[in-house]
Amino acid sequence: MLKRIVGAIITLTMVAGVSACGTQQSNEPKYADDEAMSVIAKGLQKRFDVLDQQEKNKEKDSAKNLKKAVQAEIDNDKELKSSQFKNSKMQEDVISYLNLVDDSMDVLDKYGYDTAKYDEQWSKVYDKRTAQLKKLVDKYGLKVDPAHQDEFKELIANGTSVQKENETKDAIEGLLNNVTFDKSDDGYGYYTYSAVIENTTKYSFKNVSLILALYDADGVKAEEAYASTNSWAPGEKVKFEASSDVNAAQVKPSFQYYDVDE
Repeated sequence: MLKRIVGAIITLTMVAGVSACGTQQSNEPKYADDEAMSVIAKGLQKRFDVLDQQEKNKEKDSAKNLKKAVQAEIDNDKELKSSQFKNSKMQEDVISYLNLVDDSMDVLDKYGYDTAKYDEQWSKVYDKRTAQLKKLVDKYGLKVDPAHQDEFKELIANGTSVQKENETKDAIEGLLNNVTFDKSDDGYGYYTYSAVIENTTKYSFKNVSLILALYDADGVKAEEAYASTNSWAPGEKVKFEASSDVNAAQVKPSFQYYDVDE
């Protein structure tokens, strides 16, 4: 009899344990990490399909037709905005892309189609969106089906170019961090501002032009002077120098123009 009671207790304990495990598993949130890229790929493909159909129908390019394509992507991807992710960085990258798709629609809503302002704003968003797509490709393996490869490759090619431009811009602008321009007085009311700056980046620059904003003691910009160099190789130190009759209390340098020597 005692053996039966002990056996019953053990059985009930095991059942309770299995039940508790089942409850614990069912309460775990459903994460979107594994499906996020396929959702975004599907949204892109729907957008491509709308544009492709409009082209087949020989429909005229218009804000209305482009909105249909953008909206198709927005509708497909909206579930990801409220989804949970195990990888918080992945969630950040996904949301950044979704917000840029929303920004595309905002441009269509705010600016007249084919106006100069529209072209400017659309290009800005397009560059940011394609650069973010390139990041999703590199970090999470985003890909579309074979039927949509041509359109996708065009986006990624632009994103790659933008990504490279941004990296170069960040690199050269970082060279001005903590740079101080020395001031010398020639004794005749003219001042020379100079600084030796080393190119610590991996890039070789040419046709580099600096703007030196000259501020007086009251913090008012009195003048802009210019310094330049024809070439600036990695590891090379260049002396940038400009002259002015302004006795500046502060000098703020920035790059006006540069080329990357490929």
